[in-house]
Amino acid sequence: MNIWEITTISFAFQGLLLSFFFFGKKSRPRYGNILWGIFLMFFSFNLSYNTWYWAYPDSFVTNAFSNVYFVLFSLYGPLFYFYIRNLTTGLKVNLAKDFFHFIPVFIVVLNFIRFYGLSVEKKTLILNKGELNNYLFINNEALYVILSVVLMAYAFFCYKTFKAYYAKDKEIKLWLKLTTVTFSLFGLAWAGYFIIYKIGVLSNSADYFISFSMIAFITMTSYFGFSFTEVFDGKPLNKVFPLIKYQKSGLSKKVLNEYKEKLLLIMESNSLYLDCELKLTDLADKLNVSRHHASQIINECFGMSFYEYVNKYRVEEAEKMLGDEKASDLNISDIAFKAGFNNRMSFYNAFKKYAGVTPSEYRNRSLAS
Repeated sequence: MNIWEITTISFAFQGLLLSFFFFGKKSRPRYGNILWGIFLMFFSFNLSYNTWYWAYPDSFVTNAFSNVYFVLFSLYGPLFYFYIRNLTTGLKVNLAKDFFHFIPVFIVVLNFIRFYGLSVEKKTLILNKGELNNYLFINNEALYVILSVVLMAYAFFCYKTFKAYYAKDKEIKLWLKLTTVTFSLFGLAWAGYFIIYKIGVLSNSADYFISFSMIAFITMTSYFGFSFTEVFDGKPLNKVFPLIKYQKSGLSKKVLNEYKEKLLLIMESNSLYLDCELKLTDLADKLNVSRHHASQIINECFGMSFYEYVNKYRVEEAEKMLGDEKASDLNISDIAFKAGFNNRMSFYNAFKKYAGVTPSEYRNRSLAS
């Protein structure tokens, strides 16, 4: 292997490690993280295969897995769509309703089924003679075009479909545009690979360049996906990705104080913090402001993030129950859920942060005094 091939295979290995990171990432959106982990795993396999093909074009591995990457590539568009849909709407894959998204992979499998069933020796002979298209319903060149178009169409479809969810939220809408554009550039790089191959000017250097561009676009798409939670919770997009320049308006101190009083009234009179599913979006809707402005109100008026602000209320609620003899029959988990926490670990961490002791220690001290 030369230096370019070693570099590419190292990127493939890093992509594989990153896929496991997404699998194990427990923060929301959990399901979306798994979908993108699957995508990265497939991409890492294809990148590894390409590298192996450059280095050992006639090897057993190269011929054994010849054109398997088409199957994985046909899943890139649907996986990206399911990923964006989950981030945007929370919907999961439903095989009964989403079966048509798997039509490309069915076409690919059906197209190569005769070839895949052959022995490695027979595959090698066919590939060496250039007779692969004799075993296909759709020739290799046409399939390249179809899959490249499908991939870019999915990127466009994602933006057109989900931008309406954020018509009033410029930051998330911009996030969606950036994510879909970088993914479409990945598809464009793949199409460029085919064009260069077809006109017969493909060299290893061009092949490496296009593979590196694919890596760059997938890395950018992964980065934007990884930053979704922060942006969704109100962090300005230009702080997540400093190269982005756009016009955004902040609230004046006078307006901030007015919204501060309104927020206090809403939180305390309606006890919104008891809802374990409470999101920054919900508070923004109550205040009739954008998600970014709701985050600004909490940050500048209370010096906290959204979750720190809400958890402070929840801890105070838990303290009341822990110090109440009438609630002594409730265990710590019961109190955590009644106070608005959705799991015991986050309750313990938040309680220790604000109260300085564990819930059990706080209860023992309160009931003993």
